[in-house]
Amino acid sequence: MVVLPRLKAALRPAATLAALAIAARATGAFAQDTATDAGRAAEPARPAASRPLDLRLRNAAVIGTGTALFAVYGQAKWWDEGFGGGFKTTNEGWFGRSTEYGGTDKLGHMYTNYANVRLLTPLFEAVGNSHASSVALAGWTTAGIFLGIEVLDGFSRRYRFSPQDAAMNLLGAGLGVALELQPGLDEKFDFRLAYRPSPRSGFDPFGDYSGQRYLVVAKADGFEALRRHPATRYLELAVGYQARGFEAGGERRRDLYLGVSLNLSRLLADAAYGGRLQSTPVQRGAERVFELVQLPTAVYGRSGLD
Repeated sequence: MVVLPRLKAALRPAATLAALAIAARATGAFAQDTATDAGRAAEPARPAASRPLDLRLRNAAVIGTGTALFAVYGQAKWWDEGFGGGFKTTNEGWFGRSTEYGGTDKLGHMYTNYANVRLLTPLFEAVGNSHASSVALAGWTTAGIFLGIEVLDGFSRRYRFSPQDAAMNLLGAGLGVALELQPGLDEKFDFRLAYRPSPRSGFDPFGDYSGQRYLVVAKADGFEALRRHPATRYLELAVGYQARGFEAGGERRRDLYLGVSLNLSRLLADAAYGGRLQSTPVQRGAERVFELVQLPTAVYGRSGLD
């Protein structure tokens, strides 16, 4: 799909209603939040009755802008053939060799929803929500938008509603929520995308499935005993999956990967911030990128499934 395979948008009224219904529930439920940020204490006091409305409007602006971005992209890339013929479903399978993309598209659905939650959470915090409320807003917004997208797929001429896609969407959003609410786990594990253009494609990280590799990464820095040791504190261990050659004329291959990489967040903190993590907005932004994208700092071993 965000950042990735089959990114389609909630464009028609049915998708808009699906997204806004959950968005309304989220914004209404958390409109009473006030910022916990200490810097906000210095702001001029406003009438108490205006604060919930202001926060609700800011939340609605974030949700509406995100939905609009998905809509514009989807109109341009995916739903240009329109809708018709009633609601249709399909069984796409999971990770088998006989599936259309060897399961890479399913991991793409999971990753897109996961990344969406991880990116929306700090955005909701920035407009005045507490962290817990921001996570809930990000989770509900993500689930609502992508459920609307999948339902509209069922009415589109080109696509069908896929139960597998819908399930992976929810799994990805749930993982994003879980790691946001469990800092101890977030310090230890990441879910990342590594991309390298495949021979049959130009640079197309959203649509080049053969160039996408999905990784679960364990960071030594998240474990106290390993963090204290200078030989291990910068290391990460990654387990990954990639399917190649599933495009027309390609030679199909599914591979598992085991890799060792460098923890760029820890390197940045030690080199430029006195060992402190998340100490400035710039550092927090860089760390979020490092959590979501695997840059070419890894060495892998491969085991073929086919």
